[in-house]
Parts: sequence; structure tokens; C-alpha cells
Amino acid sequence: MVTITLSQPSVPILPLTGLPAWLCGLLAARGVTTAEAAQSFLHPAADQLRDPLALHDLEKAAAIIRNAAAQGKRAVVYGDYDVDGVSASAILYETLKHLGMDAMVYLPDRHKEGYGLNIPAVEKLAREADILITVDCGITSIAEVSRAKELGMTVVVTDHHRHLDTLPPADAVVSPLLGDYPFPGLCGAGVAWKLALALAGEQAMELMELAAVATVADMVPLTDENRVIAALGLEQLAHTKRPGLRAVMERAGVQGTVSSDQVGFQIAPRMNACGRMASARIAFDMLTTRDRAEAEELAARMEALNQERKAEENKVLEAALSQAAQMDLVENHAIVVWGEGWNSGVVGLAAGRVAEQFSYPTVALAVDGDMCVGSARSAGDIDIYKALSQCADLFERFGGHKQAAGLTLKRENLETFAQRLSQAVAEQTGGKPVKPALVCDGKLTLPDVTEETVHWLEKLEPFGMGNPAPRFLCEDAQALSLRAVGAEGRHLKCSFQQGSELRDGIYFGGGAWAGKTAGRFRFAFSPTLNEFRGKVSAECRVYALQMIPESLTKDAGREAQVLFSELRSDASVPTLSPAELSVITAKGQGTLLLCHCLETALALRGQFPEADFCLEDATDSRAFNTVLLYGSANRVSPAFRNIILCDGDTGEGAAFQAACPRATVAALPVSKALKSLLSASFIDKDALRNCFIQLRSASFRDLYGFAAACGLTVSQAAFALAVLRDIELIDASLSPFRVSLRPMQKRGPEESKLFQLAEQIHFNASH
Repeated sequence: MVTITLSQPSVPILPLTGLPAWLCGLLAARGVTTAEAAQSFLHPAADQLRDPLALHDLEKAAAIIRNAAAQGKRAVVYGDYDVDGVSASAILYETLKHLGMDAMVYLPDRHKEGYGLNIPAVEKLAREADILITVDCGITSIAEVSRAKELGMTVVVTDHHRHLDTLPPADAVVSPLLGDYPFPGLCGAGVAWKLALALAGEQAMELMELAAVATVADMVPLTDENRVIAALGLEQLAHTKRPGLRAVMERAGVQGTVSSDQVGFQIAPRMNACGRMASARIAFDMLTTRDRAEAEELAARMEALNQERKAEENKVLEAALSQAAQMDLVENHAIVVWGEGWNSGVVGLAAGRVAEQFSYPTVALAVDGDMCVGSARSAGDIDIYKALSQCADLFERFGGHKQAAGLTLKRENLETFAQRLSQAVAEQTGGKPVKPALVCDGKLTLPDVTEETVHWLEKLEPFGMGNPAPRFLCEDAQALSLRAVGAEGRHLKCSFQQGSELRDGIYFGGGAWAGKTAGRFRFAFSPTLNEFRGKVSAECRVYALQMIPESLTKDAGREAQVLFSELRSDASVPTLSPAELSVITAKGQGTLLLCHCLETALALRGQFPEADFCLEDATDSRAFNTVLLYGSANRVSPAFRNIILCDGDTGEGAAFQAACPRATVAALPVSKALKSLLSASFIDKDALRNCFIQLRSASFRDLYGFAAACGLTVSQAAFALAVLRDIELIDASLSPFRVSLRPMQKRGPEESKLFQLAEQIHFNASH
């Protein structure tokens, strides 16, 4: 279950003239606390860009390139196969052409060459060009750059990835991570564009749209000058003169204003599909062509490749999710999945989806013979690059950053790698699980969800890393309706109420909540606009939903029905002390606290506030510590290691042991709440005999009809059926309601452990 928290601004929230208080809070969370800073943030402008020459070695690189152009030397731009690398290549290629240089572009084959410089390519290019300029790669390519120098090439490296302790022996190394450049967050195309500005001046401003596409797609922080590049570049993109981009946008349904979401989910995947499924050259040609017919042809090829990519991704993702679901996620702290025949071009996408779904750092690897090529994606605050670095001796090559990385290793090292990566992640978490958490920027009530609010939020765009789309916490609302919609009921249509205000909402992927409207809820959401039949209304895009346990009301009938539904045995389980319980739950994972009574569940909720709280089922394979109310053995994950019967041992231990074979089942002493429930539910032998007579003489559609016929409360009727089932006079199910008689035999209720316990409690309560 996702934990919903509120961000805590490190600076005070100051009122800014003309802005709503909640918007001031959003700005403060982004470090914007003065009127001047707010003006800059809300109105990005070119004069907010930093001096390109402040970048490490950029002035030197520009001089090298100008001299090479003046001397008529040939240049090759060595790029990468993703959106960032392709865009950076296009930026520098067009800039070199503007300088009159004889320039070419080399984009490595993702599947045959992998990421970055390689010596065979360098040796080939040394015969065709005099100067090698890398974009979005090269900063760790010491051997490859050395080889280029040996072959007489001038080398300029431009990159934004982490560097090693030793830099490559290039003639210039341009990186925002070197020197004292005040903003280290530029992407590869951002660095290339800065070089273009130094080389071509105002002319390079026309290339900002390419830098913007890469800045959004590469998930670098959309703060500081990245925000300016993205904002102004997206404005430029909406009116692009590039026929290739125009053709791709038309096929993707991108019209009018272009948002960061449209770049991230519509344009970028089509560009990336080229390198994943065929050749990144297709995307490069799309960006640089000026021929409309060619642009249409390239856009059509990209569309087909994107559909192929989706099919491949779904195949790999299905297999990866299946592997992850079968893993022991209590003992393992990272997910490593692999498969023969997986397309190495989509394993990064699969790793990202698995990491998102499970909130575990994930590595997905395509196995080809003796080698495995794959990608890693982080989760939570885990530094995946740091964790992988601790396994570096197992790799043939690897590189990346905190959130993502690529790696190659021999097949024989797979098992060892999986174990060591898990250990490395555990060191970062202190052995605790990486629980999914959603941080909200502030609070809003349902009356705040208006068209005006949505329009204010639009002023914070473009959204992305460092400036995420704001999410708010609605603290206390009644769910009037939670209805499953979409394919296989995966999504949730919601209707919430606060006071007299009602708002609809949609929760993608939240279908498991359908029908669970008991109690009140807190939820994370973004205000959005919905247009239906010409009418525009504000609604909630829900990201996480949590029931407020304290809002539940006691329902003795339901407690009894759930308690008495479980099949029982005479086998007893060990009794646990409160101190022992604290030790068991310390890890934060693997312990299920089963409660039949609301009072018990709320008490444990107070004692273990970090534990999840679930109604009816706890099926998460990650088995985070969970307080489960009204649960049954057939609705819990087998991954749990400890099952604690928190209201006491009533004979259901064997059922939970069968459901969770690796678990240790124990019980706390019988709770006061359960004693009260059993005492209220208990009926004597004569009443039980009457119940059995009623079952022999008539059939009943539900528990309520049976209770009425016997003159009992619902909880007493449920108790009667449980005891009669225990002594094998009937077969019974309370949900769905079903009763059938078994062959007659002489059995007494005292043979039922449940009857014995309830009788003793009832006797003690009466005396």
C-alpha cells in the first residue's frame, strides 16, 4: 500500500501578492519564496539562461571547433541512440553545418555496439574524420579516447553523465559536473546546445526545441535553466518548422500547445523506438530532414516501430512481472529478472515498469548466449548507481546515474549479481523495505477543486523531475461510489463528498478498491478538467487512496461472520507476548497482524503506525507489515513470514499455516474485544439443537433468514453454523451463504474448540 505524506518545505511559506496561499506553498516547496523568484519561475525567459562559457572546457571546445572549421577539417559527431543522444547529435550536426564544416553523425547500434564509444567504431571513424565530438557520452571512455588520439584525431567530449576519478585524455571535456558550473542538471542535448550557442550565437536559439524534447525525455530536473529550456522550447515546438517533428506530432495526436507529458508519453517513445527496434538514424533523419515527403515516410516508419516496440515491451514486461511476483520479496531487497530472447532495446522500459509497480530497485536483462545486457531502474531514494558500483567486478561494462543505469555481464554471474545487488540495496535501507510513498505538495479540500485552481496550476508547467505535477492531499472525504471500470476492471471511477460538495474522480490502476466504501478516506490527487458533451467540470485525478481506520464503526455482526467463516482445527499455536511481537515486527516486512475485532485493529494501528491497514484481504507479495481486519486465510499473500492471531487462538491457525507455508503462526492472548464478541455470540446446547432442527426442516437463502427462523442475532446464528460445521454435522459457508447436511452422527458441541472457548468466556462473564 502506498504511504501518503506531506512535503515539508525547508523554508517558510511567505505570502506573495496576487497568488493563492496554496500556490505560495507549492512555490516554497520548489525553493521559490520571493516575489522576484516567483516572477522568474512563473514566467521563464531567455535572460535567465546561464553563460555557456561558464561550462568546464566549453570555451576551449568552441575554439577547437572554430579552428577546425577554418582549416577545412572533417568532423564526426558521435552520439547515442536515445532521445537525448539523437537530439544532441542533431543540434551539433546542424551547428557544424552552419559553420560550413564537412560533418557527419555516428550513432552506435544499440544491440551490436551498446552505449558509448567503442574502439572498432573509433578506428573506422579515424579514417573518415579529423575531429571527433561526442555528445551524451564519452566521459568514461578513457581507452576509446586514447585510441582516437593515437590515430591522430582531435577529440572533444561533451557529456552529462558521472565521470570517473580520471578523465579521458580528450582535447576538451565539456560537462556541467566538472568545474564550478552552478547548475549540474543539464542533459546531453542541453550541453550540446550550450556549445551551439557559443559557436552560432543567436542562430542556435532555433535549436532550443530539440534541447527541450531531450530535457523532458531524459528526465533531468526541470529546474533552473532546464525549466527555461523546456518552457521556451515547448513553445517553439508547438510552431515547429521541422517537417519531421510536425509529421510525428500529427500521428501522435499532439496539437496546439505542447505539454511535457505529450513529449514524454507521445513524442519521445516514438523517437526511442527507432534505436530500440531498428536504428536511431531514423529519428535523427526525422529531426534534420527538410523534405516533407521524406518526413512523412520517416514518421510512418517510426509509428510502425513504436507499435512493434509496444508489442515487444508487453511480452518482456509480462514475463518480468511474472518472475518478480514469484520472487521472495521479503528476503530480497532488489528485483533482478532476465530472459532468453528478450529484446535488449525494451528491457529498460520493462525494468522501469516493474520498479514502479513493486517499488523495488529493478534490473532487467536480455540473455543472449553467454552474455546479458540490461538496464536498471531505481525506486524510492535508492541510488542504483551506487548499489551497482558495489557489484562492478561482475560487469563487463556499466554506467549511469542515481535513477537509472545500463550494464553488461556474463551469464555465469547472474545469480551472484542478484544476491550482491540485494545486499547493496539493503545497506542503503538499513535492511528495511523500500515502501512506496507518495509525497503531496499540500492540502486541498473538495471545494478547492475548481476550474480556477486548474488554471493556476497550469502556470507551473512544464512538469517533470524537480518540478513534478503538483499532487495534493484530501484529508477526510466520504466515498459515495468506488466502481471498477476499464479493461478487466483495472481502473476506478470515484465519487467523493465533503460536506455538501461532491467531486468525481478517476484512479488509474485502482480497481482493487471497487466497492470498498466503508469508512472515510484520505487520498492523493491532482485537480483536472473533464469535458463531457460540451460541459467542463473540475474533478480529481487520484494517485493513491487510503481508508481512515478510525472512521470505521463497530459491526458485531460482520465481525462474527468473518470470525466464524474460517475453517478450524483443534491444533493450537504458540502464544506470543507483546515484547516478542515488537521484535517480530521490527523489520517492517513479513508480519501479518490478523484482527477480527475493530478495537484490536485500532489498538495495533496505534502501536505500529508504519504498518499497512487493510480490510478483508492482504495480497501484496511484498508482505509489508499489515494490520488486517476481517481477513481470511484464502485472501492473504503466501509471502508472509509471521501470522499473528491478534484476538487470540480460536483454531484458525492451521488454515493460515496452509495458506502461508513459510510462515510461523502464533497468537496473542485472547483479547477483551473477542471475549465480548464470543460472549455475545454464544448459544447453549439447546439453542444449537434447535438450529440443527431448523436446518433439517428448511433451506435458507442467507444468514439473516436463518437467524430470524432460529430467534437469534446474526452473530449468534454465525456462531451456531461454525460450531455445527466444527463437529461435522453440516458443511457451511457464510460468504457466499451455503449450508448442506452431512450424514447423521452422534457429536456434541463440546467437541468444538470454538464452543469450548466461547462457553468458558460466557461463563466467566456471567459470574
